[in-house]
Amino acid sequence: MRAAYPPADHRAYLVSQIGLLVALGLVLQIIEGTIPPILPLPGAKLGLANLATVIALVTLGPWEALAVNVLRCLLGGLLRGSFIGLTLSLSAGTAATLVMAALYVLVPRALSISGVSIAGAVTHNATQLGVAIWLVGFPGLRYYLPYLLLIAIPTGLFIGIVARRLALALGRTVPEEVA
Repeated sequence: MRAAYPPADHRAYLVSQIGLLVALGLVLQIIEGTIPPILPLPGAKLGLANLATVIALVTLGPWEALAVNVLRCLLGGLLRGSFIGLTLSLSAGTAATLVMAALYVLVPRALSISGVSIAGAVTHNATQLGVAIWLVGFPGLRYYLPYLLLIAIPTGLFIGIVARRLALALGRTVPEEVA
């Protein structure tokens, strides 16, 4: 009969890895907040904090990636002290993580890590804009979506490439890049 929970040493390993990736995500989020905007588009960022989530997805699994995302968003929101920022970050990050996890698990060899990361970036931007429209009550914001989606492609690609290299450096086997 199989045990309901993994052995204690494996649970400790997972907790330590999740803690390290949450800390990495928070540090990257803080660093990214200090970088001046690269483009003159409000809200356009590299998404460096998402690197921790993608690494968690590749090295630990989908549930652990979701845990890293939720914990990072909650702690980042508490540190910033912004309810709106927490709402936007948590909703968009969770949606993006769920999409990335579904693609990574359900179609494992169809997309590279960069493709999965791009899908996550697109989902993140679309969800964040949708929640912003809902919170602000101004449907005219939807015209901003094409610009955000154009930004999501290169930033998602960048995060995917870095995540793949880091996963390989950590000794994980990862799917070959398609392009």
